Amino acid sequence: MIDVCIVGGGLAGLSVAYRLPPSLTTVVVMESANQGNSWLAQGGIAAVLDPQDTVASHVEDTVVAGARHVDLNTAKTLVSEGSSLLKNLLEVGFPVDRTSSGIPTYGREAAHSHHRILHAGGDQTGRLWMEHITKKTGHLTKISNSSLHSLIVENGRCIGIRITNVHGSIQDIYAKHIVLATGGIGGLFEISSNCEAAIGTGLSAAFHAGAALVDLEFIQFHPTVAVEGERVLGLITEAVRGAGAFFTTADGTPLPIDPLAPRDQVARQVEGYWHLGESVYLDVSGIQDLPFSYPTVFKTLNTFESQQVQRTKRIPVRPGAHFHMGGIQTDLEGRTSIPGLYAVGEVACTGLHGANRLASNSLLECIVMGKRVADSISYGRDSLSGYTEAPLPCPPKQIQVPTKQQMTRFVGVARTTDVESFSLSLPLSRWDLQTVSASEISIIHRYTTSSLLASSAAKRTESRGAHSRSDYPKPSDDWLGIVLTRKGNDLFYTKRQLDIPKVRISQ
Repeated sequence: MIDVCIVGGGLAGLSVAYRLPPSLTTVVVMESANQGNSWLAQGGIAAVLDPQDTVASHVEDTVVAGARHVDLNTAKTLVSEGSSLLKNLLEVGFPVDRTSSGIPTYGREAAHSHHRILHAGGDQTGRLWMEHITKKTGHLTKISNSSLHSLIVENGRCIGIRITNVHGSIQDIYAKHIVLATGGIGGLFEISSNCEAAIGTGLSAAFHAGAALVDLEFIQFHPTVAVEGERVLGLITEAVRGAGAFFTTADGTPLPIDPLAPRDQVARQVEGYWHLGESVYLDVSGIQDLPFSYPTVFKTLNTFESQQVQRTKRIPVRPGAHFHMGGIQTDLEGRTSIPGLYAVGEVACTGLHGANRLASNSLLECIVMGKRVADSISYGRDSLSGYTEAPLPCPPKQIQVPTKQQMTRFVGVARTTDVESFSLSLPLSRWDLQTVSASEISIIHRYTTSSLLASSAAKRTESRGAHSRSDYPKPSDDWLGIVLTRKGNDLFYTKRQLDIPKVRISQ
């Protein structure tokens, strides 16, 4: 039995690996060595490094964007620790854009009150940081082209994972500590900034193992995913809006959409125009040195077949599934409700992001929580006690997985009362996954995650942050601080401790 098995080779997983001591035998299981959501990340990392900025300001921005659903203690802890950790990482060579005098440059993105976003290579932060941390963890054993099948739990403790390896065979790996860093759920939707593999595999595996899941109804749709007809061409980073890009009609008439409002608000406005049959464009023509400042955006611009788009630099955009605020419930050391099992990154939910993530806080969370998880494992702060459960039933023989179009219609940007009937059409209970074949497991995970998202969206009868329902169009004080928690076959309410400053609701 090895010491640590990390499932996921993105920034969250490798941040844990980077911080673990060499005395621990560590194995990283990943679907790809050079692809995934972290590699695609165009935004930057939010951190308070500018002397003119403050931790209090960053925390308040996080709470406002999060629609008063943010765990304030988590926000204070991660933002505060993030500043010193980022400073240290830059000192040891992690890449960042700098001025000619060597000072880091700070960008501004939506809902931030200060210029505090660090970028690398303009809009290539994800790729450059992944290249760097991949080299830093090059000494570790990494199993590529393999995906999570299920978790192995004995006597209530997670003792290993089952994977589908490069040969398509099922393989068991046993470890004292399992870390899930499997990413998000964007691949379940019609339009997404995520890679296709992001179908909530870790979320599903944890559910069937008995872990507590929270805030599953809160899915962020990025307002600006480039589209051409049926083609999805990629994310257009929010940073260009901080640099002056704005929304227009096809003929260039400016639209009354605040480009720097919180993402949930902008996404609903943009989608509203599309529902009326009016396309929305993002005008990037005023940005100086676009090929140098935002090379990924420039590359995307040149993939359009339309010569008019390339000439005017007005890019047709539509909201796409981008980030899941909910996930496996963890404490501030990444521990889940199952002893031996940790979660970090998008698959986890610490409460930092509330109902709507503040731009560029996700990479910050990866870095801070990566260290906290590594420290918890290194110092032996894991619970050893487990519990005994009755045997679980096998999954049904026939499962009808919702289509991407259905998920977009019922659990997308703008939800209606129809999400309730949609949820009822996706019955779910915990199943024994150990006998499921390698060829069938992705069907189970797709169905499970789709059902989990729909059931929480149906249950929350208000609109808050990224969760918007036309039949309950306003935030409700009755729901303030209420966290929908799913554990096994039960969906119940818990209360998040909120010490809420007097700020406006992001709605």
